[in-house]
Amino acid sequence: MAKRVTKGFADKTAKALRDTKRHCAVCGEPIEMIKHVVTQQAGGGSIRFKEKMVAVCNCNRSEVYK
Repeated sequence: MAKRVTKGFADKTAKALRDTKRHCAVCGEPIEMIKHVVTQQAGGGSIRFKEKMVAVCNCNRSEVYK
């Protein structure tokens, strides 16, 4: 049988304090991934939604959140 690995309190707190987010090369802020949804008129008067994932930081925040 394999030996069960137990983590101590110090290991758990070190994992919680680690910064796992990517950072922008220009402004240095963490990059957040958001889903940007745009409504479009389709043929026949129906509405379609165009979705895409966008990386947002302080550099492009005003362009995304219009």
